[in-house]
Amino acid sequence: MLKIGEVAAQTGLSVDALRYYERLGLLPRAARTPSGYRLYDRRVIERVDFIKRAHRVGFTLEEIRQMLSLEAANPQTCEHVLGMIEAKLRELDRRYEEIKRLRRELSAYKAECERAIARQESCPVIEDFIHPRARRRRGTGEKGPHVSVRKSKCER
Repeated sequence: MLKIGEVAAQTGLSVDALRYYERLGLLPRAARTPSGYRLYDRRVIERVDFIKRAHRVGFTLEEIRQMLSLEAANPQTCEHVLGMIEAKLRELDRRYEEIKRLRRELSAYKAECERAIARQESCPVIEDFIHPRARRRRGTGEKGPHVSVRKSKCER
């Protein structure tokens, strides 16, 4: 049996994290000494490693709790895990598209800033953040009325 501090040292998790995992049902309830110290079976180290690996590839603690409740020997378990992986992949694809969109937008802002610096003009990014309709709406081709805001320069 291992005290909570020993489990923490061996797994790299904090004592608070271990207590939290126990409250969530990710770890089995620890036995207690007469003085109230938690005592864990040595197999808890493997379970924490499972939790850490699953979390590292993007599963939430709730999803990990669900996986831990499944029986590995049951063929339906793999189908359930496959469904979880497919959902995770769809979410990653959605997030990846969002990151690509943000990168395009930031690249456009960068180009506008560079042009403004070369022309010694006010910062178009600040203007766009303050008055988003006053500047060209990205992707729509629509123009709003030009509004001049303070004459600050973009800084890199």
